[in-house]
Amino acid sequence: MPGIDYSKFDKIEDSDDEPPRKPPPPPPAAEAAPQTPAQLPEEHCRPLTDVPKLELPDGDWLNFYQSKLTAPQRMQTLVHLWNSANQEERVEFLRHLIDLINNPAISNRIKGGQEVLKDLDSNFYHGVTFPEEWVGTFETFGIDDKKVCFEKLFKSLDQQERGLVLGTLM
Repeated sequence: MPGIDYSKFDKIEDSDDEPPRKPPPPPPAAEAAPQTPAQLPEEHCRPLTDVPKLELPDGDWLNFYQSKLTAPQRMQTLVHLWNSANQEERVEFLRHLIDLINNPAISNRIKGGQEVLKDLDSNFYHGVTFPEEWVGTFETFGIDDKKVCFEKLFKSLDQQERGLVLGTLM
């Protein structure tokens, strides 16, 4: 089996020599932003008052993620956990994900460079609730625990949801 080439992630760093980019202009009203919470099914917007603590290696949190959250809530959770990590941590997440996938046909299609390490757009799931306290807990973890957390969450997804995650990286 061919080895996995991580080299496209080796020289990723913030570039302070580039001028700041201007944000894109807002879309015309006809192409307005995603749905408002009032348009979303209630199940995706329900308050998450019964969220267990995010504790590693195991705990009720993983069962809660799998069985109590809707697919959009699971995706919104992953988006916020990803966005809470710094660039170096994201590189480690990608490397770990590539090892988990263990399929060069898929992993070779993952983008390299800064593009793949950017913040994900949480507005796609605007109004969808997620366990916000998990983000704060996640931020306190070391990189190895963060990778374990992402691995458990990724492995708990069904094939379609895994495809959504991988699609954001390609």
